[in-house]
Amino acid sequence: MDWKRKLREEGYIELDGLRIELSLDNTFLDIDYIPRVLVYAEETGRWHVLRNPIPKGKTLEEGWDNAVEVLDAIARGEVKPDLGEPSVEMRLVNVLRKLNGRP
Repeated sequence: MDWKRKLREEGYIELDGLRIELSLDNTFLDIDYIPRVLVYAEETGRWHVLRNPIPKGKTLEEGWDNAVEVLDAIARGEVKPDLGEPSVEMRLVNVLRKLNGRP
């Protein structure tokens, strides 16, 4: 199954010690929830929030599609991930490239 489709349908994917998960945030108590991408790294034992901007969609589903698009842009090398932890950022890039069939 295509990783983007699996992520959208199941809400997460796991590979090489990383768990990439779609989540929701209303930290600022907005009426609308905003999509977030969370990355759990076994090496740090922590969850990391992807800080890259995710365009807000008209629906929750569209917002999550936008989140997956940001991950795909990272996989293509068009966007650098911002997780606040350079080693996890590099691992995320490598995992996404592997999922896209790139070395």
